[in-house]
Amino acid sequence: MRPRRLSVAYRAEVDTTDHPAAGDNRADSSDLVRLIYLRPSRYCPSDHLVGFAVSEFGTGLPTRDRVASINHWISTRVGYVAGSSTVHDSAENTLLTGMGTCRDFAHLGVALCRAVGIPARFTAVYAPGLSPMDFHAVFETLEDGQWWVHDATMLAPRQAMVRIATGRDATDAAFASITRGVATLETVGITATVTGDLPVDDRALLVRLP
Repeated sequence: MRPRRLSVAYRAEVDTTDHPAAGDNRADSSDLVRLIYLRPSRYCPSDHLVGFAVSEFGTGLPTRDRVASINHWISTRVGYVAGSSTVHDSAENTLLTGMGTCRDFAHLGVALCRAVGIPARFTAVYAPGLSPMDFHAVFETLEDGQWWVHDATMLAPRQAMVRIATGRDATDAAFASITRGVATLETVGITATVTGDLPVDDRALLVRLP
């Protein structure tokens, strides 16, 4: 069969006003879930970063304080540089080079949290307010049976984000997968907007994704 061009487009309106109440996510604190999101994964080799993470962030402070410290460290010590990494780079590469994209920021957040004993997962989102617009990546941490979202890039308000996919790292959250044959991505265009004004993101607040 001759190669052909495939074009796919979709549009959706998402109502996030009916947000799950606190406590509806209790199953996420099960021992199995905690174990899955504490283990190293392909792009988040947390076992390689334990010495650095424990030295820098410790293990004795409350979860919320350690996550805040990790977020602040990434925001201030890692440069956001578009095109600075490849699909093969892990959190370890980001830590060594000191630069990356949203995907790398999220992987580093996940890996550092896991390294100090905090269950963490990678999440791909639509992010109204992001400029230039694209798919966006953030990470979530488990505290008191709830998953809370964090974005060390600070490029878009968390309150407006909508979950696309969640997993151990980007391996589990690809926006497209080829199961047979070969395909080359030529172009991609994403638009994500909100009704009304974008919310102002208070970084001191805990936020959950719908």
